[in-house]
Amino acid sequence: MQTGLDTVTAKKYLILALVACASVNLISNFVGNYAAIFVGNVMYIPVSGTLLIVSILMISRFGISGNIGLAWVSFGGYAISWFIAEMLWIVQELYLKIDPFPSPADIFYLIGYPFLLMFFIAYLQPVRFAITKKMLIATSSFAVGILIPSLYLALEPSKSSDLLQRVLSVIYPTFDAVLLIPALLGVALFFKGQVNFTWTLICMGTISVFVADTAFLFAQNEDSYYTGNPMEIMFYWNYILLTFGVYGHMKLFQRPKQDDAQYG
Repeated sequence: MQTGLDTVTAKKYLILALVACASVNLISNFVGNYAAIFVGNVMYIPVSGTLLIVSILMISRFGISGNIGLAWVSFGGYAISWFIAEMLWIVQELYLKIDPFPSPADIFYLIGYPFLLMFFIAYLQPVRFAITKKMLIATSSFAVGILIPSLYLALEPSKSSDLLQRVLSVIYPTFDAVLLIPALLGVALFFKGQVNFTWTLICMGTISVFVADTAFLFAQNEDSYYTGNPMEIMFYWNYILLTFGVYGHMKLFQRPKQDDAQYG
């Protein structure tokens, strides 16, 4: 199990990673638009690649049996699909010089959502009885309340975006809203003492994606989006938070046979 010193050190490194990532992004934007686009793309290689590596290590530790095994296999599917999506985006924008949205990268982004949802469902099974109807109604209402204006913006008749882009602008916030529900439940369970900090990092990473995708939609609507702009920080933070969450689980559970009801 993690010692108190291990936990404090991990939090320090987490804060350092978040601050460093945001600083690099803001400095590149200060230098200029081209620098922001280049740095913004390149930064996805280490952040998504690290998540992929720790996810594979986590699967090798827990195996593929039981709810926990299924959870981490599903999480690995998410990490793989989004890593492929990021690499496709980079190739299209930096090498092929074409607009990466919409593009084949979206196929792999969308594939990742069901995997992440399966992860939440499988991993929340041991604490499902701690989830009250009040909690479920509150989180669902919040997610739907945030989803409605996003859908209105995507479906607004005056917008001239092509059909595929409009369809994706509906699918992304809808998927995000679905994932937001278990993520918020995870945070609520943390404050009730049912799960602990490293599990909450995964939930916070998912919430970060929701915020980033919402900002992306509005930026696309205003034709002000470019890879590497400051709103991208939330996408980077998603990978960092998830990575530290998964790594925290590896440190917390030294052997896969330990009690599944404990979370890191």
